[in-house]
Amino acid sequence: MKLPWLKFYPSDWLSDEALRCCPLDARGLWIDLISIMAKSESHGYLLIGGKPATNEQLARISGVSTEKVDELLGQLESAGVFSKDNKGSIYSRKMIREEGGRKSARERLLRFRNASETQMKRQRNANETGQSPESRVQRLESERKRPSRTDWLSYAKEILWDSKDADSAFDYYESNGWKVGGKAPVKDWQACARNCQRRSQQNKPKGNQQPMKRIVSQCESLPTWKVMKFKSREAWVEAGCP
Repeated sequence: MKLPWLKFYPSDWLSDEALRCCPLDARGLWIDLISIMAKSESHGYLLIGGKPATNEQLARISGVSTEKVDELLGQLESAGVFSKDNKGSIYSRKMIREEGGRKSARERLLRFRNASETQMKRQRNANETGQSPESRVQRLESERKRPSRTDWLSYAKEILWDSKDADSAFDYYESNGWKVGGKAPVKDWQACARNCQRRSQQNKPKGNQQPMKRIVSQCESLPTWKVMKFKSREAWVEAGCP
């Protein structure tokens, strides 16, 4: 992958003993070669058009003669500034190392992204389908045991249960996911309906029994006429009180 920029460390350039042993014009040629290798299809290799660069091409690029390019390349090679592969292509050892590190970092990043995406997909699937196959089976079985409102009210009519109480009970169980006491799932909704009917009948007042008076909160204050011990509000008003 070609980069639109080149890593250049002035301290490395100035401290490279092999390079400093070369004359100024050889160092100038080397910086041109580094620029060509940075644009090469194989980063770090001196290629032009995918093939090893010839001395004639380098001479035209550098603006010097072919003989001068031969001389300068010989000086750079003798100082060990560059290396050659088995095909005779010039390459920069440092640029090859940096490219390998960059590829390794890119591969690690891709593996991390893929692992994160896989984890997110697994989490999303777990949220959508449940925690485990066994949990999904239990949830599906529990949903099959849930009655519709029509079935619930029809059964309430069959057992002579007041329709208003039955409708309220259905809303209660529908809101908490059909769980008894908010914890255990309902196993038999018809038995659940009968239990609800019995509880509602036990809570109804019997005979002449008066319903329990609402407990007045201590935060609620009594009317002034009661506080002042009047029998009624009319008596309070007749006494000329506001």
